[in-house]
Amino acid sequence: MNPQKKINAAWVISGFYSDENDFGGAAAIHLLAKELSHDPGIHLTVFALYHPHLIKEFRLHNINVLTLNSYPPEKLNRVRKLKAWRLFHRKFAEKNKLEKFDIIHSFWAGEPGYNASIAAKKHNIPFAANICGGELAAFPEIKYGQQLKKTQKYFIDKTMYRADKIVCGCDFIAEKVSDIYGNNIADKTIRLPFGVDTSLFAPKQAKETSNSGGPVLINIAHAVPVKDHKTLLSAIALVKKHCPGILLKVYGNDPEGYVMSTSENMGIGSNVKVFGFVEYIQIPEALKGSDVFVLSSVYESQNMSILEAAFTGLPVVSTNVGVAREISPYISEPGDAIALAENILIALKQKKPVYKELHEKFSLKASAESYKKLYNEMVS
Repeated sequence: MNPQKKINAAWVISGFYSDENDFGGAAAIHLLAKELSHDPGIHLTVFALYHPHLIKEFRLHNINVLTLNSYPPEKLNRVRKLKAWRLFHRKFAEKNKLEKFDIIHSFWAGEPGYNASIAAKKHNIPFAANICGGELAAFPEIKYGQQLKKTQKYFIDKTMYRADKIVCGCDFIAEKVSDIYGNNIADKTIRLPFGVDTSLFAPKQAKETSNSGGPVLINIAHAVPVKDHKTLLSAIALVKKHCPGILLKVYGNDPEGYVMSTSENMGIGSNVKVFGFVEYIQIPEALKGSDVFVLSSVYESQNMSILEAAFTGLPVVSTNVGVAREISPYISEPGDAIALAENILIALKQKKPVYKELHEKFSLKASAESYKKLYNEMVS
């Protein structure tokens, strides 16, 4: 490859943002796109299959964005998805004919990966696929994980076998790849984490005086079964025996009021405060006044909240999911409330953590550089 040549990269993704304030639940991916788009060596085109629900081509930052579906999520069925897929392949062929893409990269290995794999084969383009969520998960007891769904598993399997590179954000997922798909797929899997925006998350934002009268924990996770708030609240009930003034701040959607009702049933209602959904730009403010970040999930593909809390200087207590064990010693197995509580108590007693190579491994700048390096290697 000519080192002066600009890389023409195509992203295929379920949803992208329609403006810089619309993160659509995937802030880390959007921030990576923005960072890469400002690199003079990369020209980025994004094909968004489902979100936002309009058929349009527009420019955002230095990114060409094509949206391919006009139906809102509640009206998006199989037939309408297929319609969006056909439009994607037509638009992709048109753009590729004008200026051939050097690489095609899917985010999520399910439907985006499957469609990207078809386009990559048809147009003879190197293909990378990111694992971004529950593609490798299978938890029938909570009905979570794409491995449980026959059609989705078919899409994922095709993506995993067809991709030239499988990209994951942590060792936890790399091990899942090996366990499920074996050595041949594991050998083409690389670890490239999404990065934290250091202009938003910095140590000076981590702590301000709290009026709670006791230590403050923070959890940022929607109240869905995979986040396992029951184990978290059980751990808080145990911690309360040692720290009666403990306060847990919970941020995330909870339309059924599960967290508060469960807290009250456990006798810890006064120790839990639920704030609901928090906009991404407001997360640094939410972290203020906290002593420890805590996560109780049974599965994570990476989890940005862990890293964002670490970048503000907070200790991280977590179950053994996602990137947690790569940055924190306070790790317990999912569902173990006793171990989670013990780690919370230890973290509260320890001095402020010193994270090694956090910026070098997990900053947005480092992430963008790693992805650019991958693209150069794949097209050379």
